[in-house]
Amino acid sequence: MNAFAIVAGMMAVAHLVAAWQRPRLAVIVSGILWLLYAVYERQVATGVLCEADCNIRVDLVFFIPILGLTTFCAYQSYMGRPGQMRIVGIVLGAVGLFVSGLVAESHGYGDLAFGAVVLGGLALGVYALKSKSKTR
Repeated sequence: MNAFAIVAGMMAVAHLVAAWQRPRLAVIVSGILWLLYAVYERQVATGVLCEADCNIRVDLVFFIPILGLTTFCAYQSYMGRPGQMRIVGIVLGAVGLFVSGLVAESHGYGDLAFGAVVLGGLALGVYALKSKSKTR
């Protein structure tokens, strides 16, 4: 299970480096989601969130599609390709942050949950303000 945490950490670093090179909201949100997923996987691997005999791989049914779609939308945004996929990426990113906050809160990490929800709300707010100012 440590392999999942290592791969997720490498993806988070790749996304955050890409966001440093070209600041795009979809890339930043995708990097944050990968980072949260890496922390989650590390917690599962060390036994903090899951006992040794639990079947936790059911989480991949939920997390991998969200991470895959946000990664695809981040790639589209990074490459500067036009289309509505950027909006889908931002919405999926905000939903992913909200769900990560709910999962963290259910495991007793209330401050982390609050931070994830606030970060998702701020990301959507900044994106809405920037896109509205470009149309004027």
